[in-house]
Amino acid sequence: MKLFRTLIPLEEAKNIVLTHARTLGIEELDFDAATGRVLAEDIVSDRDSPPFDRAAMDGYAVRAENTLNATPNNPVILRKSETAMVEEGEYLPVQTGMPVPNGSNAVLMLEYAKEDGSKLEVFKPVTPGKNVSFRGEDVKCGDVLLSEGRLLRAADIGLLASIGKSHVRVHRKAAIGIFSTGDELYDPKEHTSGKIADANSYILESLLRDIAKPVREGIIRDDYETLKTAIRSCTEHRDLILVSGGSSVGKRDFIADVVDDLGEMIFHGVAIRPGEPVGFGLIENTPIFCLPGYPVSLIAAFELLVRPFLYAMHGVKESPINEFFAVATKKIPSAVGRTDFVRVRLHSTDNGYFVEPLRVSGSGILTSVTKSDGFVIIEENSEGIEEGELIRVNLW
Repeated sequence: MKLFRTLIPLEEAKNIVLTHARTLGIEELDFDAATGRVLAEDIVSDRDSPPFDRAAMDGYAVRAENTLNATPNNPVILRKSETAMVEEGEYLPVQTGMPVPNGSNAVLMLEYAKEDGSKLEVFKPVTPGKNVSFRGEDVKCGDVLLSEGRLLRAADIGLLASIGKSHVRVHRKAAIGIFSTGDELYDPKEHTSGKIADANSYILESLLRDIAKPVREGIIRDDYETLKTAIRSCTEHRDLILVSGGSSVGKRDFIADVVDDLGEMIFHGVAIRPGEPVGFGLIENTPIFCLPGYPVSLIAAFELLVRPFLYAMHGVKESPINEFFAVATKKIPSAVGRTDFVRVRLHSTDNGYFVEPLRVSGSGILTSVTKSDGFVIIEENSEGIEEGELIRVNLW
């Protein structure tokens, strides 16, 4: 058995995995099917948005200078235009989104006027441009709206719709095989009892679903040949393989040897806590991550190593910001030479936001994740976080 005796630093491990991340080609999709996909092109607008000066609310299109002296006790009287143009002393009713009539330069809100037949009593003045959304105010023709490498969100889809971009080029999703290993495991969807429920494959599937195409391949028992056969078969039709369990140094932890037998185990063991037994290798050019069996260690290894690999594999350059800054309520110790992944809880007060580590933090305590708001990464060259220090929190 090849034991991991030397732990490599997290940054070295990350650099190694990123050198083996390859994108999988490009496909074209209808814009409304592209949520969660990664752009493979810059989106350049071929039009202004809005395409004309438009009313920003329901009301009356007027010439602002005609309303200057209006008060509730001394309203200004305007007459309704008999054409599509607003002349001196005239008005026209408009609704939100309608083009502002020629000759007008403001929209008077409904509550500041009273219409009586073809006359309008104005009780409050408006300034030029008030309640008008001008042509090109949101988007101008030629603007680069979204850059290649952006992970598309709901508002991005709306932006594509607003400029009539019906199709977009995106990076293909990776097909990812997920295995759990261990004689002690049972699948909670197939059985209602057993020694230990396989939570890991469902965690990984959920973590992967938004950006990739995860496939739960099943539970593999602690048998070398069975594991070898399953892994070899999976490399034929998956772009990436994730295996949880069997990555430590026990007598029945075979995955590192299997990877080395079928291909190359590039590293095994990273100076992180939790998640130390994580490994990475290649089998016939198919990348494989060997992840810890404890669920919190699994999540830590995923966030620190697998997620950066996935983003690189899918061409992500602009991802959603998912971080928050808060003040530490107490000292969080760490050891130099190791990166710590600390689960934390946020608190909002009148004096700002504060963060504290969870007291229960064992790598097998999954509720320490569900009860937390996110995690803090303590770099390997740090002795920890001081009380009162402003720190970055990665939100789940």
